[in-house]
Amino acid sequence: MNTKTIVPIVLLLVLASMFAGQFVFAQPSQVTSTVSLSYLNVQLTYPSEVLPGQTVTVSVVAQAKNTFQLSSLSLQVYLANQNSLQQLLTTTVAQSQTVSNGGQITGTAQVVVPSNAPRTSLVAVVTETVASQDYYSYGYYPGDWGGYWGGWVLGYGGGYGSYYPSYSYQSSSDSGIAPLSYVLATTPEYVSLQSQYQGLQQQLNQTQAQNQQLQQQLQAAQNSNAQKDSTISTLNSQLSSTQGTTTLVEVVAVILAIAVVALAVLHFKPEKATTTPTEPTPKTAEKPTNT
Repeated sequence: MNTKTIVPIVLLLVLASMFAGQFVFAQPSQVTSTVSLSYLNVQLTYPSEVLPGQTVTVSVVAQAKNTFQLSSLSLQVYLANQNSLQQLLTTTVAQSQTVSNGGQITGTAQVVVPSNAPRTSLVAVVTETVASQDYYSYGYYPGDWGGYWGGWVLGYGGGYGSYYPSYSYQSSSDSGIAPLSYVLATTPEYVSLQSQYQGLQQQLNQTQAQNQQLQQQLQAAQNSNAQKDSTISTLNSQLSSTQGTTTLVEVVAVILAIAVVALAVLHFKPEKATTTPTEPTPKTAEKPTNT
């Protein structure tokens, strides 16, 4: 793999590791916040992180500090946006019931995060409305109104009479604020990195396509070379066979040439002349010459 291919892959892996942090919320951890009110301790459980467009489920568990008459327990969820709050949800968790000391109230609330939400946090406002009980007494007796002591009313006119208890209910409310999930919205830096990521992804796809094409060409060249090697091997075998045959023919030709020469020598060799012995002729006496 050449350098041009390695560089975009490395950058792609780096950017992918950065983007991986954006998707960790696939299974976010559950966290809790507690709000202490006058009559209730309210515990909220919610995911630590969410994305814009997702639905957040908030579990509510409220425990009574004493016995009282509950009118309502409500939950409001807001999106913190710069210097303002955007209300996303108002729901009633419980209403119109008598709650004993140590008793629990449970419920859930679901809120949808806006798709255009910025990178910020959700905020919850928990409100309890309680019907408080007031006690007072009044009495009917002869004489003028006086005061009461020890369960008896003393009249200025000298008369005594018993008093009768009476109850009245007045509503009171208390609220508390708790943080909720953090919204992992995109940032300008993330958008820029995402654009680079997409560009590198496209470059990688093009490089992979070119690499595949080169591999196909290489395979075709290797097949052609293999075919050429096979042809060369066949030709070499034929050449070796031809060279062997040529050598044999040359040897046979030399032998035949030697044989022909030998035969020619034998054929053209002159025969030796055969002579028969002759008797010597007698010498005649030479006549003396007269000087």
